[in-house]
Amino acid sequence: MERICIIGCPGSGKSTLAARLAAQTGIPAVHLDQLFWKENWVQRTAAEFDELLAEALKQSRWIMDGNFARTLPLRLGFADTLVVYDLPKWRSLLGYFKRLRRYRGQSRPDMTPGCAEKLDWEFVGYILKFKREDLSALQREFPDLTIIRLRSHRQAEDWLGQVERVSKL
Repeated sequence: MERICIIGCPGSGKSTLAARLAAQTGIPAVHLDQLFWKENWVQRTAAEFDELLAEALKQSRWIMDGNFARTLPLRLGFADTLVVYDLPKWRSLLGYFKRLRRYRGQSRPDMTPGCAEKLDWEFVGYILKFKREDLSALQREFPDLTIIRLRSHRQAEDWLGQVERVSKL
């Protein structure tokens, strides 16, 4: 595991998982939200984002969290591992509201500075309408990709424990 993509419903805990995995393994975390957003929630152009993403993908090791469906095939072409944080939607909504409570009015660690966390009903709607990736199709398209599906925070904790044990060998 040298190049890891983490995807899943917003609010599931992708960025937290990426940060914890980075701390355990020493592999740098790349939060796609930081590449996409400028200060004050200003979106980068597709060309700007693509350039930053291309630079990140050139690195020999990374843990990249975020969905950004347009670039998923590109990222998976570089990745050796895909972690799908596949929680029930109610759990992701709860995660979003916990994040909002914790960071309201300030930027969270995995976000561009100057992007203060705020209640966003459009984002809540996005969570409710979020569609899961077809993992069998991804496996067919990327046969060498290791896919790890985590369906609960408990499974994520167990997996992180396994990774930690292996990394200490």
